[in-house]
Amino acid sequence: MIFETFQNMLKNDERIQFTVTRKGDQLAVLIQPVLQGSVDDKTPETVKALRAALAMPLYVVTNPQALDADFPRSLADYAEMREDGHNDLNDVMSRIKEAGKQAKTEAAKNNQPDKPAEKSRFEEPHHQDDNTARAKPAEIAVTDKSLF
Repeated sequence: MIFETFQNMLKNDERIQFTVTRKGDQLAVLIQPVLQGSVDDKTPETVKALRAALAMPLYVVTNPQALDADFPRSLADYAEMREDGHNDLNDVMSRIKEAGKQAKTEAAKNNQPDKPAEKSRFEEPHHQDDNTARAKPAEIAVTDKSLF
């Protein structure tokens, strides 16, 4: 049952360190998850917190009889807690990916010209009669993209 719990607890390519140490008449059992990948300064705090929760070890110090009787249940509870953490992390990562997709869609929409192209204020008049050009001062289009 213990190794079935380990198998169910671990995701693909995850690993744990399982250590048993004798301390007098007692045994100390340490189940330490080893997470893959790393986080950096750009990682959202929620992801950091969930990864920290997933990295929490199970540590029990007791006599062998108590371990025989209670450790399988403790391990199952621990595995369930880790499963909840994995589900929460997957949910957060899905929301982050979805937000990224939406941001890309919005950026693409904002980069598409939805207005007619503005005339450059530096364009020269096209084939105007010299008298018309002198009589009418040049108009300069000032827009929100103008320097002035």
